[in-house]
Amino acid sequence: MELIVVRHGRPETEVDVDGIADPGLDAIGRWQATRVSQWLAHEAVDAIVTSPKARAIETVAPLMATTGHTNEVVAELDEVDRFSSTYYPTEIVHTHGGDYWDKIVAQDWDGLGWDDPVTFRRRVQAAWGDLLTNPRGERVVVACHGGVIRIILGTVAGTDHGFLPINVDYASICRIEADESGRCRFLSLNETGHFDADRIGVRGVMNDGRRVDDAFH
Repeated sequence: MELIVVRHGRPETEVDVDGIADPGLDAIGRWQATRVSQWLAHEAVDAIVTSPKARAIETVAPLMATTGHTNEVVAELDEVDRFSSTYYPTEIVHTHGGDYWDKIVAQDWDGLGWDDPVTFRRRVQAAWGDLLTNPRGERVVVACHGGVIRIILGTVAGTDHGFLPINVDYASICRIEADESGRCRFLSLNETGHFDADRIGVRGVMNDGRRVDDAFH
């Protein structure tokens, strides 16, 4: 089984909304969603799983329209800030966040509406475990968040703290292959070539499960 883990595209900012902040994508994020969805439309995707957040669902909405798949929402794939009334894109939170950023620095999880790190890691790992033990297909797209993805990658890598400190760009792709016993290995990390290239087809491992070198025998 191949799990194609996609980070959401760039979202809007929402500050002190009535309830939980759940911004959709901004103009660049919608372009990113189109690009990554067009790229993945060339692969035989069996299912699409998303977090409940709008930014994750909107990122793969073009892919759902192309494939006809509906998304399975997995609440445990939500980001660490799942109860927050404020959302700043990660690249500006330290410059524009003000009091919100101060609470992040102070690790005031309750004041932020964030999960504490242990709760966050455990729920994401539980969701990841379910994806491995209850496969949705041979090739599954999982649209979620940067923090969630770093926990997934850290879990696969077997890090002590269950977190991989790696750059995960908006609308990037990380590919993980899992065998029937749930053992995983990385196929790729932080793919962003879909922003710069158009795709007309696939071959090798992305097409039918064969290694590229096997295709020449």
